[in-house]
This record gives sequence, structure tokens and C-alpha cells, in this order.
Amino acid sequence: MKKNKLTFNKIFFASFIFLWLATAAYNLVKPTSDFSENENRYLAKFPRYTTEDLLEGRFMLGVEDYINDRFVARDFWISMQSVLEYAMGKRESNGVYICSDALIGSIDEPNREYVAGNIKAINNFTKVTGLPAEIMIVPSAAEVQAYKLPRFASPWNQSAEIELIYSNIDDAVCVPVGEALKEHKYEYIYYRTDHHWTSWGAYIAYKAYCETAGITPVEYKANRVSDDFKGTLYSTSGVRFIKSDYIEAYVYSGPVRCDISNGVTARSYDSMYFSEFLDKKDKYAYFLGQNQPAITVYGNSGGGKLLIFKDSYAHCMAPMLLENFSQVTLVDLRYVNRTFDHYFDISEYDRVLFLYSIDSFVNHSDITRLNLIGTAN
Repeated sequence: MKKNKLTFNKIFFASFIFLWLATAAYNLVKPTSDFSENENRYLAKFPRYTTEDLLEGRFMLGVEDYINDRFVARDFWISMQSVLEYAMGKRESNGVYICSDALIGSIDEPNREYVAGNIKAINNFTKVTGLPAEIMIVPSAAEVQAYKLPRFASPWNQSAEIELIYSNIDDAVCVPVGEALKEHKYEYIYYRTDHHWTSWGAYIAYKAYCETAGITPVEYKANRVSDDFKGTLYSTSGVRFIKSDYIEAYVYSGPVRCDISNGVTARSYDSMYFSEFLDKKDKYAYFLGQNQPAITVYGNSGGGKLLIFKDSYAHCMAPMLLENFSQVTLVDLRYVNRTFDHYFDISEYDRVLFLYSIDSFVNHSDITRLNLIGTAN
């Protein structure tokens, strides 16, 4: 009996070693993409061999990273790990709070130098151009839907920060978007797996903007275009058990043209929506495509022309604004590397909107590029 048990143990051990070696060998030779859509990052490549790297251990560490990144059924094992960790009480992963029905991103505290610089640039821009202006700083789900957060979470006060920013804005009229969103905090206004607001959240903000700017908002109608959106927080956290999001698109009533410019050339499209992205991981790019320096959409509302300096929060709100403006130009200063005249003519516009998420405004300095106004190449 003892002999049989010993034989079984040897066979089991040998089988385990064989399976492990076979899996490792397969990982080394199996064809894989260098980019993981689920994790939204490039995977480790097989390291270049040098004797020095081998002797100092860097080569084997590189091989380990390569195998880990391309392990068979990697996403399945990541999913299983997240389930087990959640069962053990873990409620945060890679800067993402794991809530019962949603993932909510944690945002770094404000960089005072960036905040001051961004405010100064906006004040300078409105003073130089004289355009009627509004500013909308959008709080994140961590602020508006704080009731979802784990008990240990202690995010900083975004509402107080937005109030401080608004108090230092000279000429632009401040849109109380945070208050409007909080009135709907129990509704589907932020995606469960992504850091953006939903189309419904954007519509609430659109109405708040119209009220601030003295514009009559139109009624909202939407079509559901996807039921399987897994966003940036899904990729960052490694958590796979939160329900996928659905995406709705505003239905604009008239014909439209969309021009996308990189500052050198422009391409025209007959739609604001890019349906090819609905079959990819980055489904939010359905709205106006991926980030570009300048995007101009034209409608037939007969209204004036609106210039928006923005981050990607503006993308699903832009179609709504075409009901009030005949032309809307969206400028993403992160990608602007030339003077403004390469992208648009400021003299053509009737008013301007600064639309940014709180994270973009307090932790990035690209808004200071507004100081390019009036400068030469």
C-alpha cells in the first residue's frame, strides 16, 4: 500500500513538472499580440541576450516578465485572482476603488502649480479674445457617487477645489455642473468600468451649461449602441466581475459633417460617430474617434459657432450642442504643438467653453498652452 502511494506521488509530481514545463515552453513560442486590449498596455517583449545581463540577473527577470505577460489564459487567471482578493476583503487595486457594482478611480490631490497656471491661462485667453465664455469643471464619480466607495476610502474634497477654482476665474461664467450631477447621483451618470461620465451624465451637464449660457436645451433622445463596454478602470484594476457598461448615443436631428485636423491636414466624415470602435476595446472612441488636436462638427441648427477647449469628457456632449450651434470646434491642448491658426481661426467663433474633468484640470498643465494666443510660430 505504501509502495502504491509512493508511486502515485512520483507520478503526480512528474505530471505536475511536465505540465509546468510544457506550459512555459508554449508561452515562449505561442503567437501573441504585443498589446493587451483588456489591460490597455503593451506586453513585455523577450529580452535581448547579453552575457552581462545574464550574469547580473537582468536577462532572467526579463524572461520572467515575458512569460508572466503572455501566460496561457492570462486574463482568466487575473479574473480569478481579483475574485479571490475581493472575497478576502481587498477593495482597492492600482488606484481603483472596488465597489459592489462599480469601479471608481482614485484621483491624485491637486498640483498647486498646475492649478494656478491653468487658471491664469484661461483668464488671459478670455481677456485677450473678449469672447463670451463659460467654464465647466466636472467632478469624478468619487465625489458625486461617494456613497458607493468602500468604508476606508477618504478621497479629497473635489467640490471645495472646484469652488476655489471658480472663485479665481475672472471673466468666464462658471457652470455648477457638480450640483446638477449630485441631484442625479443614484442614476447611471458615470460608467461602472470607465472614468468617463455616461451620455446621460453628459446630458445633465449639457442642460446645466445651457441654463448658464442662456440657451434653450433640446429634449434628449438616445439609441443604445453597445452593451459590452469595458473601460479604462476595468483595464487598470484587473477586476473582471463588475457588470459591463452600455453606451448610448444622442440622436442628432439633422445632417452633419465632422472634420478632424492634426494641424497639417484635415479629413472629413459624414458622421460624428465612429462605429468601427464598437468592435474594439476602446468603445468610448465611438464618440468623435480617438483623441485629436482639433475636431470640428457642423450641423444645421442655424446657431452661432462654439469653441471648446476640452478633454475627452466633451466627446459625448458635443452632438447635443449641435442643436444650439451650427459649428462646434473641440480642441485638445494635449496634442496641440503648433500655434492656434494651424487648427482654427478664433475670429470665427461667437463664444468659448472650457470643459475639463477635475483630474485633467488639477493634475495636468496642458491648459497653459492657451498662452499661445497671439504668439507666432
